[in-house]
This record gives sequence, C-alpha cells and structure tokens, in this order.
Amino acid sequence: MKKYLIVLFITLGFLKLSAQQAEETLRVQELIKKGVEHHDAREYKNAIEAYNEALKIDSKSMSATYEMALSYLAMRDYKNASVYSTKVINSKDKDLLIGAYGVKSESLAETGKVNEAITLLEKALRELGNNYYLHFNLALNYYKKGDLDMTITHVDNALNLNKSQSGAYLLAAYALNDKEIWVQSILSFQIFLLMEPDSHRSKNAFEEMLQVMHVKKTTEEPVERSFIQKQLERHSNKDASTKTIKETPPLDVYQDVNRKLVYNAIENTLDSLNTNIEQDSIDNDSTRTLLYNSFKEVTRNIFTVLSEENDGTKKGSIWSFHVPVITKILNSPYFDTYCRYISVAYFPESLEWWENNQESAAKFVRWFEKGDEDE
Repeated sequence: MKKYLIVLFITLGFLKLSAQQAEETLRVQELIKKGVEHHDAREYKNAIEAYNEALKIDSKSMSATYEMALSYLAMRDYKNASVYSTKVINSKDKDLLIGAYGVKSESLAETGKVNEAITLLEKALRELGNNYYLHFNLALNYYKKGDLDMTITHVDNALNLNKSQSGAYLLAAYALNDKEIWVQSILSFQIFLLMEPDSHRSKNAFEEMLQVMHVKKTTEEPVERSFIQKQLERHSNKDASTKTIKETPPLDVYQDVNRKLVYNAIENTLDSLNTNIEQDSIDNDSTRTLLYNSFKEVTRNIFTVLSEENDGTKKGSIWSFHVPVITKILNSPYFDTYCRYISVAYFPESLEWWENNQESAAKFVRWFEKGDEDE
C-alpha cells in the first residue's frame, strides 16, 4: 500500500509540474504576442518590456530573444540588437537563424562594419545553404560598400530563389543603372513598380526610371534612393549636370540585348512626339500630360523591340523572365491600365484614375496573377 501511495504522490507531483509549465508557456506566448503588437505599433520600448517579462519566466525562449533583437534594431540600438541576435544564432534555432543573421548583419553594417556583415552572411550561406534573404542582405551590404558587381550577383541569386519580393527588383534597378546596364535597369524598375506602385520609394523609383528611359533629363542632384550607398560617379560622368535627355548611353550588344535598337526606338518615339520637356518638376498640367504620354509610348516601343528580339535562343533572366512578362502585358488589352497602374505614385492623374477605376485596376491585377480568366 505504501508503494502505491508513493507512486500516486509522484504522479500528482508530475501533473502539478506539467500544469505549471503549461501555464508558464502560455504566459510567455501571451507576452510575446503583446510585444509584437507593441512593435507593430512602433511602441518599441513597450515591446521590449513585454519580451523582458517573457524572459524572466523562460530565459531560454529564443522567440522572445529574437523579437527583442528586432525591436532593438528598430530603435537603432545596434549594440543590443547584435547581442540578442547573437544569442539566437548561438542557439542554432533553425526557425529563427536566418532572421537572426539578418538582424546581426544589419547591426554590423549600420555601425560601419560592412565587411564584418558580409563575412557573417557568407558564413550563414555556407552553413544554411542558398536562401533569398541571405543573398538579398549580402546584395544590400555589397551595395553599401559600392561593389556593384557583387551586388548584382547576389541580387540575381536572390531573385532566382524568390521573384515575389519587390525590394530586390529595386536594388537590381539601382545597381544596373550605375553599371550602365540600362535596358535591364528599366525592366527591373518596371517590375518593381508593378509589384509596389504606390509607396514613397515608388515615386522616386519612377523618377529615376524616366531618366534612364531618356524621357526626362538627369538632374544635377541624383534622385533620392531607398538604399544607402557609397557616393559613386553615376554613369561614369563627373558632371551630372551636363547630362541631357539626348545623351547617348552604351549601345553595344550586352547579354544578347541589342541596345542600339532599343535606343533608336526611344529616340524615334520622342522625336515623333516632339517632346521638349525641360522642367525638372511636373507641376504644370501640360508638362505632366506630355511626360505621361512620352513615358507610355516609350514603354510601348521598348516592350515591342525586346519582344520581337526574343526568338527563343537568347540566354539570361532578361530573356527567360523579364521579356516574357512585358510581352504578356504588351499583347494584352491591359497595356494602358498597366501604364496608369505603375505610375500612380508619380502622376496625380494616374492616382485619380486608380481611385476612380478600382474595378479595372483589380481586374488587371487578377489577370496578371492568374491568367486570362477575366478577358
């Protein structure tokens, strides 16, 4: 009888312990959820307080530790962001490792340790294998360093793994433009704007794209960009103020792209429209109308030239992905809608069109994502 009582007491003790552990686990989860809500509301100090409470209950909670690192990063407290992200990395928690490497690498880069950030991310790639976020963060850090070749290499790797992230197309567009790979830069800008048409960075991206398309002259002060970069000479030209709408970019064949054909299409289009856009702003209604029509027709003829050149023998992502995308749009009934859609952040008239034609815009998006079901 005594033996059975001992077993019973032990069993009850385990049950009580399990119930307590379950209660503590639930409380930790609630605190983490509360912290995330504060973080999303940009109440970072409150978020950190919640995560600290969770860690008092369970000091080994890597979820709370990782979220803590994110909130410190958002506060630009890079020292603590690095400390907590390092704890997650050392834990080898597979679900959080990639994010933790991203937080720590950004903390290093933001404190001027870009080379250390690159070394860390390369180590992560070796350990974890190819991953979109690791390649994209490497591309960002090489871009900050001013190494455009490695930026393009890693952003290409990122896009080969995941083509659904708009930021990668924007980074590619910037790096390609600075390398004077201007046709590919135009297409990267267009894909970015198709995916993210209405943000602050969309407006600036559209402005720079117009310059690359020679629809608008390049200004002395470069367009504000979304990613920090070393001050590089744009387009190998020391006097950016001398650049005009008629300046000739590289016209040789590059990656099977006959750039002379594309450039001639742009020039012929602008000449036929009798464009004379001298203003650096778009405050004037007539200027905006002329600028929009020039953008639309130049886009149409760039798409046409590249579509006609795509004979199935050419290699590279521009021919396997970008050109098929623009050909699909060009040959659809939605080309005009597309031009309005990607220009909503730049032209007030496009924004007004979007607001007044929600159904048409939604129909275009459904068609693009799912095919021809709405035609």
